[in-house]
Amino acid sequence: MDIAGVRIGMTEAEAGAALTAFDPSMRIIRTTSRYNYAAGEGRPENLSTPEFLDRLEVQPAGGGFELFIVYFATPPSEPRVIAIERPALAHTQNPPTQQQFRSSLLAKYGQPSFAEPHQIVWEEAGKPRCVYTRRGNRPYVGHELSRNRIVPTFQNERRYQSLGLTLASDPAACGQVLTYSYDIWSGPVRAAKASLIDLGAVWSSEIRSSQWVNGLKAEAKRKADAQAQAPKL
Repeated sequence: MDIAGVRIGMTEAEAGAALTAFDPSMRIIRTTSRYNYAAGEGRPENLSTPEFLDRLEVQPAGGGFELFIVYFATPPSEPRVIAIERPALAHTQNPPTQQQFRSSLLAKYGQPSFAEPHQIVWEEAGKPRCVYTRRGNRPYVGHELSRNRIVPTFQNERRYQSLGLTLASDPAACGQVLTYSYDIWSGPVRAAKASLIDLGAVWSSEIRSSQWVNGLKAEAKRKADAQAQAPKL
């Protein structure tokens, strides 16, 4: 599965080449991030990791809203694509009918695992369903499974179970989920959005990052404690 030619597991160079091939006029903005931490309780939070690639934000040639956002696994994992979002697939001129839009999706991606009038979902074959509603065993692809919400969702399992969701016992084993959502009204599809996210890869990357930063904090605390001096009384 892909969005605009970008697939899960691609390197930055591969993702950039795919986006350029899709539309050479688009602007690709490289966005970095870092983790800040402190050397133990009571010490200022003035330490940080080196900068790392977080995402590629893709805008029209003239700038403005994001056409695509491509997320990468965070350190210490290798920086490869773990999620792609298409926040606004706009059809302002000659928009397709709903039948045309759905037919195009089915022609590109094949039969979905779930479909309703305003949303179609494809799931990676051979992988367990990560989150689904108990009523009808429908895959759940709402905000709680966005790239930034996967770890909190599973770490607060009881809360989401109370909402009628069933969560996989091992999030790392979950696969890719592709979702297209569009207007629920009759008539042409004037706007839509899409996301392709590797749930297991996001979970694993975030957990490894947390463990890595905790290790850095512990080492910083050890060094700070070793340099501490007793007061002269």
